[in-house]
Amino acid sequence: MRTPVTNPKKNTPQMPPVFTRDELVVINNALNEVCNGLSFDDDEFQTRIGYSRAMAQKVLEKTAKALARKT
Repeated sequence: MRTPVTNPKKNTPQMPPVFTRDELVVINNALNEVCNGLSFDDDEFQTRIGYSRAMAQKVLEKTAKALARKT
């Protein structure tokens, strides 16, 4: 019977996912629609998305910056 493979460095932080430029465009466009295209108040936004509009806008800003670097 084989021994399961384990990570010897269990306390190392996970690597963030790597996205292609096209994948970042999809994420950016979806976040832009969610943050700027939907017309419901901040409480409804929180209920539907699970995070505040401010948090989503911060993620949108990060994605836009990442796209600018990948150009």
